[in-house]
Amino acid sequence: MDVDQEDVMILLPPLFSLKDMPENLALRPPPTLSSKTKQDEVVQQDWKMDMEPVLAIDFNIKEIPKRVNWEGYVPQGSDQWEWQMLLSNLFDERPIWPKESLTERLLDKGLTFTVEMFRRLLSRIAYYFSSGPFLRFWIRKGYDPRKDPDSRIYQRIDFRVPQPLRSYCDANAAKGLKHRWEEICAFQVFPYKFQTSLQFFELADDYIQQEIRKPLMQTTCTFGTGWFSYHMLNCLRQRLMVRFLSIFPKPGAENLLRAASERFEKLKKECNKSALKPGEVQQQTNAESTRNEDEEPNNVEEEEEDEVDNAEEELDQYEALDLAEEDSEIYLQAQAYLNVENISATHLQEIFDSFPSTEAGGDNTHDANVSDEEYEIYEPDSDDGYSDDNDS
Repeated sequence: MDVDQEDVMILLPPLFSLKDMPENLALRPPPTLSSKTKQDEVVQQDWKMDMEPVLAIDFNIKEIPKRVNWEGYVPQGSDQWEWQMLLSNLFDERPIWPKESLTERLLDKGLTFTVEMFRRLLSRIAYYFSSGPFLRFWIRKGYDPRKDPDSRIYQRIDFRVPQPLRSYCDANAAKGLKHRWEEICAFQVFPYKFQTSLQFFELADDYIQQEIRKPLMQTTCTFGTGWFSYHMLNCLRQRLMVRFLSIFPKPGAENLLRAASERFEKLKKECNKSALKPGEVQQQTNAESTRNEDEEPNNVEEEEEDEVDNAEEELDQYEALDLAEEDSEIYLQAQAYLNVENISATHLQEIFDSFPSTEAGGDNTHDANVSDEEYEIYEPDSDDGYSDDNDS
């Protein structure tokens, strides 16, 4: 049959059809959506358009997330409205919260959320940094702690369980035991975790609360120590160590507590000296020199050795726990880099000495390579990799 393809009618065989005779179909218009369904869809679309990054923001970012009018997106009277209003009131109470503290406050009110729902509620009104002195603390949108010196009381401080006491943590963690966050901050119980991130504001310690509210010695919030100096932050961290070691529930922490207490007293004296006026510091220094001139250099040397040992110990614990960030990161990285340089120079010298000299002046050439390239070698144990570089 010679017809165009457009005129060919492709009909379904009657055997496979639901109807025997052709009928006119009256198509109904699509059902109208209820007002509640429309409102939910609009809320979801608008929320996706207005959402901005709030999770793991870089500490050096210029502009922080702005405050969002979430009341226009969440249906009033719904469960999410009530939950969101409760969280907003908490952030009006104080602008920065640890997640553990928020969770416990909600549990005390009989509220529990899934991880996804809790993050959704927080993301509407808060954000957190991926590094720095407020690491992973939820911060109210529109509030920049880097520009407000009063935010120093909300900074983070970490407590790490000393290595000899970690068996106690392992045993209790295996049982699934947990402490109330309020009891940990009040130094009523010893933490079960190797590393616990706390907030200055929540710590029930008179010395810590007194120091964090003193007038600031610096005018900028740094990445490593926030609004505090390194010496002050180290002193507060040592105070934290003393408080927790003093409540360790089993024998074995006596020597650690004694050493931590002595170090805390030394650090406290240093902080007091730095807080004095220049004239008062000079008078105090002259008085100490008059009392005992021979003991002064020894004390200084011992203190410097203690600081180095403490930094190296913290670095080892840091790497073992695989922490995301630490308050004294800049100082620790500097110490580790110096150690790498020393190892690299020694290792390279041994390799160069083992190479045979094939031409005159060959030794001088190798010496030149040592001085020019030794700082680029970060893996001194890899002999084969270095040989390949020289062969190419």
